[in-house]
Amino acid sequence: MPSPGSYGTRKKSGAQSQLALFKEQLKTGNIKGVYLFSGNERFLVDYYVDEIKRIALKDDHNGLNLVQFEGRIDADQLIDACDTYPIFSARKVVLVKNSNLLTARKKTSSRQEGEGSEPEEDMGEGSDHSAQGGSSAGGKAQETLKQYIPNIPESTCLVMVEDNVDKRLGLYKAIQKYGLHIHQDHLKEDDLTKWVIKGFRQSRKTIHPDAAQYLVSISDPDMYSLRNEIFKVINYTGERETVTLDDIRAVATVTIKSVIFDLMDAVAARDRAKALSYLDDMLSLKEPEQKILAMVSKQTGEILKLRLLMDRRLPSSQISRYFPGKHPFAFRKLTEQAGKSDSAYLAGFLKKCAEADNAWKTGKMSPRLSLEMLFNYL
Repeated sequence: MPSPGSYGTRKKSGAQSQLALFKEQLKTGNIKGVYLFSGNERFLVDYYVDEIKRIALKDDHNGLNLVQFEGRIDADQLIDACDTYPIFSARKVVLVKNSNLLTARKKTSSRQEGEGSEPEEDMGEGSDHSAQGGSSAGGKAQETLKQYIPNIPESTCLVMVEDNVDKRLGLYKAIQKYGLHIHQDHLKEDDLTKWVIKGFRQSRKTIHPDAAQYLVSISDPDMYSLRNEIFKVINYTGERETVTLDDIRAVATVTIKSVIFDLMDAVAARDRAKALSYLDDMLSLKEPEQKILAMVSKQTGEILKLRLLMDRRLPSSQISRYFPGKHPFAFRKLTEQAGKSDSAYLAGFLKKCAEADNAWKTGKMSPRLSLEMLFNYL
């Protein structure tokens, strides 16, 4: 599988600069004393943590200088692990996962027990006056670590991976001052498509961009899921060097996103039998009927919007501006579906979607029956 390379978060300039600085540290081998990782793209987070371990631990294959903690941890125990000298090595890594040490604690008191309480904001450079579960243990741990961060030994690299990060906390500000915070969410679809193409290339296979775009468009956005799909396609194609769209369709995991393309093709073609068959496929995926109806309504609205723009004979370059962020494959499918339909039919079907939605919400029909009646309109 390809390494993340130049791909990374593009949401905030601050996040970009932190990531760029981190990649430069990896390149030069100049690993700092503390790192914090967060975000929902765990493939990239795990990759970057592994890179830190590779550089800091070098030939320590037995893990003598790797200390790992998972879940709630005592601050003194963590500090002891950081202060212990590495064994036959210049560096050691202390890895902490999901400790909740970067989460704001809630104020509690005898009068507040059983009632909702608000998270207490950290006051910056002062103490973390916070508590959890009626005691100040959580806040004291944050305060203790905040005071310790500037004094981490040069031989230690502390790596924290957290699901929730409160940037108001003094502990967070200390990590920012003396280390780096890398927040990595899911990549954009364009970047994922490039990564998929690169992954097949490293396995000495060529995949057409359309096929790569389709795989990304129907898959979950996380890179671990995509990697598994790539492995399946590689095994399926065997010695063949070229990967086609049919190969992806043959072995890719069926998801609601993949079936919705086929379902809307049937709607555009007014093929009632196929539409009902694809509806059964979606229901077999245990998708709620309400969600299916919402997706059909949304897709129908987009097809109608595109059909109306096409009726105005606008150039495709101008039409695409009305669909910002739309994945190239999805936009091509939308164009094909709009080309098969007329605006009157689409407007009528969209009205039927609204009637179906109202029918189950008012209890006149079950959600499934309202869907089946909707496709009988075709």
